[in-house]
Amino acid sequence: MLPMHGYQGFRSAPPPSGWVQLRDTWVLWWSGRQIAQVSPAKERGVRVHLDARKMWQTKDVWAASVDQGKRYAERWCAARLYPEMRLRAAVARMVDGSPGEPLPPLPGLPPTPEQLQQARRLAEAGAKELERVKEALAPIRPPKVTKPRAKAPLKAWVREERGEVIPRY
Repeated sequence: MLPMHGYQGFRSAPPPSGWVQLRDTWVLWWSGRQIAQVSPAKERGVRVHLDARKMWQTKDVWAASVDQGKRYAERWCAARLYPEMRLRAAVARMVDGSPGEPLPPLPGLPPTPEQLQQARRLAEAGAKELERVKEALAPIRPPKVTKPRAKAPLKAWVREERGEVIPRY
């Protein structure tokens, strides 16, 4: 059985995004597809092939250098891919090499009661351990030094009348 059209096999790495150099050619990737290509030309400078949205919106232009061709390609593609955004923000969003949103987790069975109990116990143990570490890292305060209080002479008389034994210093 032949694979369906567009099948790319199992991917071990995310699709490229931003500018990627392939030998002497620079390729701009966006959303998993190639939208611009800057390659050296024999007759003059570099050739810039632009293919942003639809088949009839392709364009071939010439540039004096690779950097000039890349800047032109960024602006041309950003204007067509993000027409609602300002050009500078659209170029920054399109050229950003970081992957977009993280992939959603694979679907699976709901956790079993044992797994839920284990997760709860791990969370409780982690909280206890965190408290223990916080206590260990807390600065040690010296105990407050208290001055001995002078005994009031009137209280001593009251005690004598009650018959309590008052030690004399």
